[in-house]
Amino acid sequence: MKRRPSAWAVATCISIACGVAFSVLLMSVSQGVADQLQGDVNVARLPNVSRIDNVLTLLTVVVTSAMLLQTAIATFVMGLTTMRGRRAEIALRRQSGVFRSRLLKEFARQLLTVCIIGGIAGEVVGITVGQGIASWTILPVTFTPVTVFAAFPVTVLLAVLATLWPAWRSANASPALLRRGG
Repeated sequence: MKRRPSAWAVATCISIACGVAFSVLLMSVSQGVADQLQGDVNVARLPNVSRIDNVLTLLTVVVTSAMLLQTAIATFVMGLTTMRGRRAEIALRRQSGVFRSRLLKEFARQLLTVCIIGGIAGEVVGITVGQGIASWTILPVTFTPVTVFAAFPVTVLLAVLATLWPAWRSANASPALLRRGG
């Protein structure tokens, strides 16, 4: 009989997928707009081309950073909530002799699996929506290796780090204290 994924796994997967998809989409749109405007400005021989280019680059960095940070925060909150919800399980396993390192490895393995699935789904959604926007609107979208592949590893890394901290705290707490809910 197949086990259904837990609520935290589904929520984390969706959060990661949205973070990656929005990052890919926004970076690709920003890159497309930058490429088109740079071409238009160079043809028109307008002054301050470098300023326009800098503004567009900074806009892309700000939007991408905000999306990655939002994903990390959402994943951190889910990780903290999950670890609080699993305190009784952690206490029982710790009391029966399971080492902290084993618990952390299990949490990391589960989380990494969920993050990779969410990241791949986010890449597919981001690219698909970007292609749709390019086809259905006048908004230019340019996919580059950076716009497509930068968000995935950064988001997964941030999600793992943001979740392992609450897992470490729960695994290091006294089993008696965890059972009491303190």
